[in-house]
Amino acid sequence: MFTDVDYETRPVGWDRRGFLKELGLGGIALASLLADPKASGAQAVSAAALSAPLAPRQPHFAPKARNVIFLFMVGGASQLETFDPKPILKKHAGKLARDIFSIEDLEGLNPEKNYDNSRIVPPVFSFKRYGQSGAWVSEIFPNLTKVVDDIAFINSMHTDSALHSVGQILMHTGYFRQGHPSLGSWVTYGLGTENRNMPGFVVMTDGRPSGGRALHDAGFLPGFHQATLADVQPGNPPVPHIKAPTFLSRGQHREQLDLVRKLNRLHRDKHRTQPELDARIAAFETAFRMQTEAPELFDIRSEPDSVKALYGDTDFGRKCLTARRLVESGVRFVEILDGAHGRRWDAHGNRGGLVNNHRTNAARTDRGITALIMDLKSRGLLDETLVVWATEFGRTPFEEANKEESLGRGHHHYGFSMWMAGGGVKPGITHGATDELGMHAVKDPVSHHDLHATILHLLGLDHERLTFRHNSRDFRLTDVHGNVVHGLIA
Repeated sequence: MFTDVDYETRPVGWDRRGFLKELGLGGIALASLLADPKASGAQAVSAAALSAPLAPRQPHFAPKARNVIFLFMVGGASQLETFDPKPILKKHAGKLARDIFSIEDLEGLNPEKNYDNSRIVPPVFSFKRYGQSGAWVSEIFPNLTKVVDDIAFINSMHTDSALHSVGQILMHTGYFRQGHPSLGSWVTYGLGTENRNMPGFVVMTDGRPSGGRALHDAGFLPGFHQATLADVQPGNPPVPHIKAPTFLSRGQHREQLDLVRKLNRLHRDKHRTQPELDARIAAFETAFRMQTEAPELFDIRSEPDSVKALYGDTDFGRKCLTARRLVESGVRFVEILDGAHGRRWDAHGNRGGLVNNHRTNAARTDRGITALIMDLKSRGLLDETLVVWATEFGRTPFEEANKEESLGRGHHHYGFSMWMAGGGVKPGITHGATDELGMHAVKDPVSHHDLHATILHLLGLDHERLTFRHNSRDFRLTDVHGNVVHGLIA
């Protein structure tokens, strides 16, 4: 037994974290599950919440969706090359943007760019109408055309910044600044999760986005609401140290965890103003239980060959298939960040050019996204799973002024496209519109706050009632903004 003297006279550099590693519990405490210490003064977690912090909780009203799969295209996908064709731009092709758009419009875009000499560029890909809904889809998404009647396209999105990092943070947290909880964290805070052996919020990414960890952090919420980062590369463990130490039996492992939990609670009782310790204790428990279910859940080799062929043997396809398996098992919120490394959807002229950029990115993701919708639908899961295809902003209807290598478009947050499917969304519709030149959202505009309010509403949560007391103020995902877009709801 360790006495107070023993603990206080431990060797220099052997801190509490090092002590746990010496016990072999660094494996149990999966790095992605442990909440970083937050000197935020967040409200303390109740004893009941600590024993089952992510237990399912009742929504504010009857939900239409139970789970969310959030597909985020990092870099700013162009609405003009995906789902919002503007044929009239051909009439103005080559004209200077400054002769058509106002100075306020041009100066309100990316402050890093000068658009004085930019010229109008029409969509570079062909479009056709598909399905009974007659939705417009670009040639670069041939597979997605098969499921357009399950999708609600939103062609009137707008947000408050055309900077990558800020735009990404806004779309995930509703705020300009870091330190606020992400959408997935708010969802698990409001609803918990249905699989106690897994975290409620899982993120799969191919790199670090410009917005950094703010995109999946819990902010001032209790730390167990932050995301677990998962790796689906073949041969890699889905999360670090997922396998239990071979030198311990399951019973010994449980006894070891109980000891650490006891020590953690003793420490917490002496430091009541540090509620992050509760999150750390809960993280140990979740990590321990993950060792029994996560390895099998992330192993897609057990899927039938027909299902694996549907998704395709690609990194993105494997992530989409894994996302389906996670929500099927009861994980509440799953996000896939595509193109995070290098902002691959960022279609500037000096980054490979618009044509190659979007053709390549669409080819990488089209099959997996389509398979996900088809697979969820065939299993009866689409009705209760909300699928969201999102990006931080769109692209300008004109070229960049300082193109260096090939044709590109600049950042554009006045009007762009996203879509939603399943989970109570009205299928086979196109909501809202930008003006005929694709500059502004003019019909039924949808802000990022409105999008968040609508997602929460579909999950049975009132965005105005889902609050957390922090620094003497009740915060919410939508701040003091946001309206539910009822036109998107079936």
